[in-house]
This record gives sequence, C-alpha cells and structure tokens, in this order.
Amino acid sequence: MINIFSERILLIVFIIVNIALYSFSYDGATFVEGADSSQYYLPALSFLENGKFVQGDVSLTFGPPLYSIFLAIPIYVFGFDESDAAIVFIQCTLLYLTGVLSRQILLQFSNKLGLLVHALIIFNPNSIITAHLVQSETLFTFLFIWSIIVAFKIINNFSLKRVILLGFLTGLAALTRPVAIYLLLLWPMFILISLIVKNKLDIGNQFIFYRKREWMRLLSIMLIGGMVVSPWYARNYIEFGKAFFTSNAGAYLQAQYIQLKNKGFGYNREDAMKEHRKIFSDYLGKKKLSNFCLNNDRHWSCNGALTSASLSGIVSEPLVGHAKALVNSWGALFFSGGASNIRNYLRIDGKELIVSFQKKSFNGLKSILNLIREMPTSYLIIFIFTTIFSTISRIIGIVGIFYLIKEKRWRPYGLLLIETVSLFTAAYLYLGQSRFRVPLEPILMIFTVVGILFMIKKSNK
Repeated sequence: MINIFSERILLIVFIIVNIALYSFSYDGATFVEGADSSQYYLPALSFLENGKFVQGDVSLTFGPPLYSIFLAIPIYVFGFDESDAAIVFIQCTLLYLTGVLSRQILLQFSNKLGLLVHALIIFNPNSIITAHLVQSETLFTFLFIWSIIVAFKIINNFSLKRVILLGFLTGLAALTRPVAIYLLLLWPMFILISLIVKNKLDIGNQFIFYRKREWMRLLSIMLIGGMVVSPWYARNYIEFGKAFFTSNAGAYLQAQYIQLKNKGFGYNREDAMKEHRKIFSDYLGKKKLSNFCLNNDRHWSCNGALTSASLSGIVSEPLVGHAKALVNSWGALFFSGGASNIRNYLRIDGKELIVSFQKKSFNGLKSILNLIREMPTSYLIIFIFTTIFSTISRIIGIVGIFYLIKEKRWRPYGLLLIETVSLFTAAYLYLGQSRFRVPLEPILMIFTVVGILFMIKKSNK
C-alpha cells in the first residue's frame, strides 16, 4: 500500500509541477522556444496540408520525419494555435513513461530506490523543460530507453523476437533523431561485448557465443533497423535522384568547426564563420566545383562537399585547441542544467546575455564567470539550482559507474550503458549542451542511484 500511495503522490506532484510550468509560460512559448522548432512543425503542417514534408518552399532533407508526424497528430486535432497544450501533455506523458521504463533498467541492478530514479528522471530540470518545447528529444529518449531495456533482455535471453524489436525501436529512434543511426550500427558490437563478458564471468547458465545463428541474429538488428528507415531513403531518392538519409552531416560538421575555433582557439563567432567560409571556398576551388554551395551550404546537394571541407578543417587544427574545445563541450554536456530553456520558457530576463556570450571570443573560466556576474537574480537562481543538481548527480554517478564495473554480476549491463553514453558523447563532440544530454539523463540518473546504493552499502558496514 505504501508503494501504491507513493506512486500516486509522485504522479500528482508531477502533474501539478507541469501545470504550473505551462501556466507561467507565455503564449506560444512551446513553439517559439524549442531549438530548431520550425524544422519540425513546418514539415508537420505541410504533411497535413499536402502529404509532403516541406519547410517553406524547401523539401525536408535536414532531418528525418517521425517527430513531424508526431506533431501532426495534435495539430490536426486541435489546430496549430491550440495544439501546444496537447503537445506538452503528450510529451510529459512520454517523460513519465520514460521514468517507468528506466525503473525496469534499474531492476537489473537492484530492486531498491526505483521510485527515486523515477523521480530524478521526471523532475530532472533539463528533461522536464524539454518536454514543454517543440524539440524531438523527449520522443527520442522514450524510444532510446525502451531499446536499452530490450538490449538488456537480449543479454539475458537471446531471442530473434527481441532482436527484431530492438532493430525496430532503434530504427524509429533514427527517424526521430539521425544520431541513432550510429547506435543501430553499433548495437551488435555492444551486445556481443556484454555477452562475452557475461559468459567469461560465468553468470547464469548462458551458452558460449559462437554459433553462426547467433551471429546472424545480431547482424539482423541492423537489417531490421535498415528496413524501418529505408522508406525515408527511398523518398529522398525518388524526389532528388540520390539515396541519402539526411543532409545534415555537412552543416553539423560546419557547426563543429565553428565551435572548435570559438572554444578551442578563442575566435569570436563571426571570425570563426569567416575562417570556415575561406576553407570551404578553397575546397570548392580545388575540386573545381560550383560556388553555388558557398552561399547555399544547407542545400542537400552541398552536403558531401561541406562535409569533406569541414572535416578537413577540423583535423588540420592543432591538438591543443581540440583538447580545450572538448573540455568545454563535454563540461557543458554533462554539467549544464538546462537553465536557459527554463528562463526562455518563463520569459525571464537574460536571453540577450547568452546571445552575446555565444558571439564573443571564449576565454575559458573568465568568460563563464563574467556571464554569471551579469545574470539577473531570477536567472542566476535557476542557473545555480540546475547546475548544483547536475554537478551533485554527476559526482555520485561516477561512484555508480565504479560500482557497476566492480560488481561482476552487473558488469555486462553496466558496460552496455557506458558504451551508449560514450557513443553519444563522441557524436556531440564540440557541440555539447544541455538539450543534447536529455536522452542520456535516464542513464545518468541510474548511475546516480547506483552510486547512492553503493554509499548506503558502505555506511551500513
């Protein structure tokens, strides 16, 4: 009875907090403050109007379509102007269900503190505010965490049915955010490593992984996922005469280069963009390509050239700059708390500070301290609270990672979680920020709760 009562209290408080957040936001904030929100809702509107995914006059190629389809449902039912409450409700429901799923992951390690991990996930400042915005992370996180559970089940009991489900879920995740394509390709290796570790540790009555049938089943994860994303490849081939998933790789690497110059070498944003333009111009001239892409770098046909030019620019920079940029990026990825999204959603003063901060040259800790000094009091309070939450949970989470590796029976599953976190960390490279961490928050909160379990165990000795 106590557990049921606690569950109900958790749900009631979650509902109250989200109603309060929505009530204190300004009209249209859900659409306006979501990063790249027009990239999602414009194709959704186009899909409803003419069955095509179009941004203005340009066909959607920069991202996959699933989140736009997701948005199209409440927009169709309530209309665009009245759909924001429904979108927030659906995404908050997905966030709550993500907490439920995460408790299933924790059960692999302990049957204690399940309610705590649920609470840490659904009241996580970064995750809860993202659920109020038109951003694809909430839907993606739900699919991603579900796929983690299926991967755990495969490690426990290898079956074709579970392999098919894992491929299907990861394919859907890739149609939500293209970064999941990397996960789809690496699932066989991640699961194989966990199976090998589990067999070597002689935990349970597991078979030795050597039969061709099991190898084929592992590889079929990619096949099933490929079948799920293939219609989008086909759509692009039919419409543009070339099969590709998205055209965002070049623009993404371009942003990586600009961020590298800004955070690694102290360039302001304008000068970093000029440096990239020079590199791209030289590349087009060297390859004897048209200058069309110089002023239309987001065009799908420019993706290959922009990717190659940006990548060559990145690898040619000195290592010391890479190190500085990575420290800044991964520090922001894991320790920023989502304060900017909360401030924007509630229309609190301070937005212009971030815009100015991003444009200026970066001088490490000095720049960060100057930003903090200039924050209005209300923004500063939010910043302090969210940063403390992230910092404390990360520190305890490091203890949890140690415990997962130390405990032999947990090691195969702990490795799988560490591998997925490492994959996303590497993929974000120099562009680390709080919203990119949203899909990782459930795993990071599990690390934190496992760390708490370890400290409880030590204190009881």
